[in-house]
Amino acid sequence: MILMTICSPVWAQDFEAALDHARQLAEEHRYQDVIDVLGAFDSLEDPEVRYVVAAELGRAHFHLGDYEAADSAFREAVVLRPQRAETALYLQATSYLTGNRAQAYAIFRELIASGATDLYLAVTLPGERLFLADPEVWSIVEELARTVKVDVDRGALLEVEMGMPRTEVLQRLGAPPGPVGEALTARAGPYLSWVFAFDETDSLTQIMLHNEHLYRYTPYRLQFSDLLDWQATPTAATRTFGAPVSTSGSEDELVVMVWDRDTVRLTFEFAQPRSPTPPGLAADEPVLRVVRMEAVAQVPDVESP
Repeated sequence: MILMTICSPVWAQDFEAALDHARQLAEEHRYQDVIDVLGAFDSLEDPEVRYVVAAELGRAHFHLGDYEAADSAFREAVVLRPQRAETALYLQATSYLTGNRAQAYAIFRELIASGATDLYLAVTLPGERLFLADPEVWSIVEELARTVKVDVDRGALLEVEMGMPRTEVLQRLGAPPGPVGEALTARAGPYLSWVFAFDETDSLTQIMLHNEHLYRYTPYRLQFSDLLDWQATPTAATRTFGAPVSTSGSEDELVVMVWDRDTVRLTFEFAQPRSPTPPGLAADEPVLRVVRMEAVAQVPDVESP
């Protein structure tokens, strides 16, 4: 370790110190200072150093709102390290914000086609309201969407079903092991997308799907039957499942409908979708927001997420 330190070029030691300092400045949102600190290293020949400098400068310019400079830095970074996903996402954002929509669409399309399931940064970096107001964005997602078929009678989806042991659920979902009894959750960015909950015997007894987060920040699209999918409304759900055993509403226009199937209690929560809404959804009509499936023998009193 001492030998490596002695043999390291002086600039490398200086760069590591400058990089640590720049990242601390970034955490403090002092982005112009980041540019001042790292600007002295942008002409070094080492490819990894050049990549790191370009990526950090790009982020600093991006957060200062200088999208042209950020775009130039991210282009250099992507050429040096095309496999780094985060840099490509920033380039997608700067391309979109500087008017190069074709390149932004191409990067977004490639991201989904590569198997990515968390689209939060891809949606929010260009500005969520701007990006999701673009019909072409929704068109790309729908073209590459992954349909998740939900069997509400069995409480089943993604090859797991109600009553299945936790170990088998984890195996089928490809999830890492965790503490006994702990719910298995998935998120897109900070947003909860689904929850698999277990009872004291470690058997699956509840599944929660946050439909709105799924269609805004992931490529997943729920499908319940040939006539009912993620765009479900109270009218369409009643037409498919029949009259619910209970219906309730609230002042914030939340509509909760409950059906008792053979072994599963099914709860749909409907609310007006957040703006901008996907094409085909009425902005003034309640649309499916949350789905809960619970084993009939145990229906815990769980608050809506």
